[in-house]
Amino acid sequence: MKQKVDFAIEALMIQGHTVSTYHREDGVWFEIDGRMLASTKEMEELGDRVYSLAELEDLFTRRRNEELGN
Repeated sequence: MKQKVDFAIEALMIQGHTVSTYHREDGVWFEIDGRMLASTKEMEELGDRVYSLAELEDLFTRRRNEELGN
C-alpha cells in the first residue's frame, strides 16, 4: 500500500504538483498543491489510476461541501 501512495506522490511531483503529508486524529492526509486534501485510500487509488487528479479534486470538493453542510 505504501508503494501505491509513493507512486502517486512521485507521479504528481513529476507533473509539477506539490504534496505535503499531514497526520491527523483520523489518519494520514495528503495536501495537494496547497488547495485540496486526499486520504491515504484516495492516494492509493490515485496510484492505481482508479482516479485522475481531476476526479480526486471533485471528491475533495464534494467532501468539503458535505462537511460544511452545503
